[in-house]
Formats: sequence, structure tokens, C-alpha cells
Amino acid sequence: MKSIKNIKIRNKVSELILKASFELPPDILIGLKKALKRETSSNARTVLQMMVENSSVAKKDMLPLCQDCGNVYIDIFIGKDYMIEDLYGLEEELQGAIAEAYKGYSLRTSVVDDPFFERENTFDNTPGYICFYPSDIKGIKIKVYLKGGGSENCSYLLTENPGISEETLIGKVYEKVTKNVTRCCPPVILGIGIGSSSSHVLKLSREASFREIGKPNPDKRYAGLEKKILDKVNSSGIGAQGLGGNNTALACNIEYAPCHMATLPIGISMGCHSTRRSEALIT
Repeated sequence: MKSIKNIKIRNKVSELILKASFELPPDILIGLKKALKRETSSNARTVLQMMVENSSVAKKDMLPLCQDCGNVYIDIFIGKDYMIEDLYGLEEELQGAIAEAYKGYSLRTSVVDDPFFERENTFDNTPGYICFYPSDIKGIKIKVYLKGGGSENCSYLLTENPGISEETLIGKVYEKVTKNVTRCCPPVILGIGIGSSSSHVLKLSREASFREIGKPNPDKRYAGLEKKILDKVNSSGIGAQGLGGNNTALACNIEYAPCHMATLPIGISMGCHSTRRSEALIT
């Protein structure tokens, strides 16, 4: 059993927060460039070009990809034959890493301590959302995601009757997306969760929205559904930043899980054109 020190994980999380803040993932940058090539609207082409240029400037000058520096999600996968030196104390240290990164690099802090009454800013962007998972990997994998308020606000839970048709499911997703997508700085990455439970399906959809572009669901049925939803959404003509065109979404990703026979939860999450994520493996 190999033990990984807390400080090593904390330092890596700090690095990943900064990388996610300043560097657009390569697959999303490629997706934007492909969208630019196939775009038919001159206004949308101008916006897509600005998005590509923004990613270059952000990386070069270490400036945030977006002024909304987002909530921080950290997923840690603990591999077989690996352990964390002090798992109990790690979460506190990771919250400290978030605070140091946001204050040290002048990233906008957006978290408020009381959600309904006082809504006072915590001034260090904590708390972040941290989850631990057992895994069969060799090592400890860390995934960091940053999600802004616009994309958080475009999250939806549908509790449908089992047995609805594929056409009905696509229509319900299309309705939610086309009504709200301009609030999420399109072109977006659609994350759809299907199954599990109403309390868990939005986690599935969040994970789907952060999945790499160009990696369809391994189940061909769900991969086919991904393509149908993507084509339907892009037929809306809403386009980049709502200025028209054929690139309302860069991708549609679906994650699914078993569910109760009397239920069909569906979660919808959207990642904006600056969907930010980074990951690393410690061995």
C-alpha cells in the first residue's frame, strides 16, 4: 500500500485550479476552431474567432478565460493499493488550496456564505465541492472543474414517466436548451444524465458536461442519442452567443445509471464555450 502525502495532493490541486483558469482544454479549442470553419453566419463567425483569440491571450498572459471564475469542483479517485496520508484532514487542506489560488492570482471570488438571507461573499471562493471515489486505477487521479454562474443556472431536473419515447426525450431536452441556452454563453457542451435518482442524476449530467469532446458514450444506443440531440439543438439556429448560425452546441454527452423501475430521472447541465477543467495522476 503506497501512501500519498496530503501536501502533494494540495499542491497539485493548486496547479490544476490555475491551469483550468487560464488554459482552455485542447479538445474544446479544437471544437471551437472546427465550429468556426463550418459556421455560416458572419456574426457568429466573428464571435467564434474572438473566443479562439481569447483562449490564446488568457494562456499567454495568465488571465482568466472568463471574468466569472466559477465554483470549484474537485473529484479525487483513489486507486487500488494507494491511500491518502490523512484523508480526514485533506478536505480542509484542499479548501485552503482553493483560497490561496483565488486570492494569490486575483481570481474573482463568487461564493456567498448564506444562500438566501445575508449572501455575504466569502472572499476566497470557498467552499469548493470535493468528492472522493474508490477506483481501480494505479495512483490517485485528481480532476478539477470550474463552473460559472451562467452555466450553473442552466441546470434542470426532469422526472419523467418510464417508457417515454426517444422523440419525447429529445423534445424535452430541446425545449429546455433552446429556452435558456443564451444565458450560458453558447456554443455549449450539453451534459445529459439519465437514470439513477432525482438527487443523483444532476451529478451525472454535470460529469457529462465536463467529458472530453469527441468521446461518445461507449454504448452505441446512447452515442446515437447524443448525436440526435446535438443535431436537433444545432438546427435551432440560435448559434454562438445567440447571434444565429449552426453552432449552438459543440457536443452532447450522456451519462446513464440504473434507476428504480417506477422512475426516469433526467438531468440537463450545460458547459459554456469556456468549459474549464484539468486533471492529473499522482503515482
